[in-house]
Amino acid sequence: MTGLTSKDAGGKRRHWWRSLTFLTFALLALALSGGSGYSAQHNVHGAVYSWAREHPGEPVPVLIQTESEASTVAGFIESSGGEVSRQFNVISAVEASVPASFVATLAAQPGVAWVSLDAPVASTGAVVDLKKLATTYPLSVGADDPWSKGYSGAGIGVAVVDTGISPANHPDFVDSSGRSRVVAQVVVNPSTTNTVDGYGHGTHIAGIVGGDGDLLSGKYVGIAPRANLIEVKAADDQGNSSLGDVVAGLEWVYNNRATYNIRVVNLSLHSSVAESYKTSPLDAAVETLWFNGIFVVVASGNEGGVSGAVSYPPANDPFVMTVGAIDDMGTTAFADDVPASWSSFGATQDGFTKPELLTPGRNIISVIDTNSILYKTLPDHIVDSKYFRLSGTSMAAGVMSGVGALVLQRHPDWTPGQLKCSLIATSRQLSSPNSAFKVPKAGDVSNLSAAKCNSDVGLAPSTALAPMLKAAVIAFVLDQPSPSTTASAIGMDLAAAGLQNATLATVDWSAIKWNSITWSAIKWSAIKWDAIKWDAIKWDAIKWSLVSPDGVNFSAIKWDAIKWSAIKWDAIKWSAIKWDAIKWDAIKWDAIKWDVRLD
Repeated sequence: MTGLTSKDAGGKRRHWWRSLTFLTFALLALALSGGSGYSAQHNVHGAVYSWAREHPGEPVPVLIQTESEASTVAGFIESSGGEVSRQFNVISAVEASVPASFVATLAAQPGVAWVSLDAPVASTGAVVDLKKLATTYPLSVGADDPWSKGYSGAGIGVAVVDTGISPANHPDFVDSSGRSRVVAQVVVNPSTTNTVDGYGHGTHIAGIVGGDGDLLSGKYVGIAPRANLIEVKAADDQGNSSLGDVVAGLEWVYNNRATYNIRVVNLSLHSSVAESYKTSPLDAAVETLWFNGIFVVVASGNEGGVSGAVSYPPANDPFVMTVGAIDDMGTTAFADDVPASWSSFGATQDGFTKPELLTPGRNIISVIDTNSILYKTLPDHIVDSKYFRLSGTSMAAGVMSGVGALVLQRHPDWTPGQLKCSLIATSRQLSSPNSAFKVPKAGDVSNLSAAKCNSDVGLAPSTALAPMLKAAVIAFVLDQPSPSTTASAIGMDLAAAGLQNATLATVDWSAIKWNSITWSAIKWSAIKWDAIKWDAIKWDAIKWSLVSPDGVNFSAIKWDAIKWSAIKWDAIKWSAIKWDAIKWDAIKWDAIKWDVRLD
C-alpha cells in the first residue's frame, strides 16, 4: 500500500507518496542546516524535518507519542493551529497535521515523548513475475500433515490488516453451512467507508491464509481453510494508507480480540520510514498485541539484501514473526527451494537479524476481487478466470499466518513467543548455499506436545510498555483478605506507603508515598496476579510522577509466574504515566522472562 497523509481545508486527505525518494537521503542533514528554518529536537524523528523540506508550506503529518493525557496534547495542537485526526488507546498517541514551524514547539511541550512522521505504509506484495506456477505452497510448509489430523484452523481468528476482503461471500470464504468465515469487517481508513477491497491485495492475502478452494473444487486451497477471517481495512480503494491508519487497525484488533478469538494478525505492509523499534509507534502497537496473546506476522519487504532493508517497522520488531520469501519452483520437493532474490533480509538498526523464517512467496495463486485494480490492470496474472497470481513477501506472510492458525488450533494455550520459537526450532534449513535460511514445517511443530522454548526471553520491549508493574503490586496487596500480611510477605510497609487500612476500591491513590516502598524487597513470584480486580483501580487518580523505580530489582522478578490474563489493560490510564521519571537504564531487561500471555 502506498500512503496518505494530511488533509486539505475541506477535510480530504492529500496524496504525497509519489515523492518518497527523499527517504534514501540523510534525514537529519537538511533539518539541521542553517537555512532549514527548523530547530531539530532530540525527540523528533529526522524524517519529520525531511518531509517538511520536501513539502514547503504544507502541514506535516505526525504521530505524537505522549507521556501525559493525550487529550491535553491534542488540545494544545488544536489551539495552536494544528489539526488532530485521531487519539489512540492501544498506545498513548495522537495523530495530527501541524505547521512545519510548529514542530519544535510541539516537541518541547510537556507530555510529548516522541514525534514520528505519519508515514505512508507500503505494501510488501505484488512483485511482477509472468511465469505461471501451480499452487504448491501448502505442501512446501507441510500443511498437509495437520490437515490429515483434523487441524484446519477452525475456531481461530486471523485479522488481515490490509486493503479489505471481498466479496465476503466468495465460495472460498464460506463454511459448509453457507455462512461466511469473514466474521467481521471494519474500516479504519478515514478516506473510505466501504468494506470492498477495491485494490485487491487484502483479498489475495486472505485467500492464502484461509481460502478453502471451493469455487474450483479445492484446486486452490489456502493454509488454514477453516479459520475465521477478520477484515480490517486500513487502506482506501487505491491501496493508500498511513501509519496512523494501521495503528487504528491494530487498536481495533486489540479491543475485539476476545469477541472473535483473534490469535493471529497479518501485516503484509511496512512503514516507508526506517525507525528504531524502541521509538516507533507502530512497533509499540504490535508489541501490545503480542503481549496480549496475538501472534503477529509481518512481511520482511521486497528490497533484497540492500543496506537497511529490514529497518522499517514493524518488520524490525524483535518480538514479532518477520517472514521472508522462498521460491519453491512450483514443486513439492524441498531440495530445489531457494530464497527469492527480492526478499528483504539483514540486520535491523537495533542489531536483530531478520527475517526469522521464509515461506513460499513467488507465484502464489489465491482469491481476487474481480472488480479490483490489481485484477483489471494485471490481466497476465489472472488464473482460471477467478484467481490471481502474485509474488512478494506479502504472500509469504499470509502463508505464515495460516501456519500459525493451524498450530494454535492444536495448541491454543501457546503464547506468541512459544509459537514463534517452536516454529523456528522445528524448521528445515534450505540446501547449501542458502543454509542460513529456514522454512517452517507445520506438521512438525503442531505435533509437539508442549512448547520447547520461548523467543521472547532476553528481549527488551518498547519503552512504552512496562511501568504498570509498580501499580500492579499495590493493587494485588490491597485486594487480599489481609493486606498487611501480604505486604509483609513481599517486603512492603503499608504504613510507609500510606495504605494502612485501605482497600482496593477505596484507596486514595494520590496519597500513596511511592518513594517509601522498598521495591527491591518485593517477592514478585509470590504475587497472584489473576486475583487482582483491575477494574476497581482508579488509574486516573494515581500520581505517576511520584513513582520512583530506582530501587526496583527487575532481575529478581519471576515474570513467568505472573497471571497476565486477568489484567484489564484497557482500564489503565497510560497517558497519565510520567515516563520521563523512569530510569530505564537501571532495568536488567535481559533477565526478564517474557514468556507471558496477556489475553
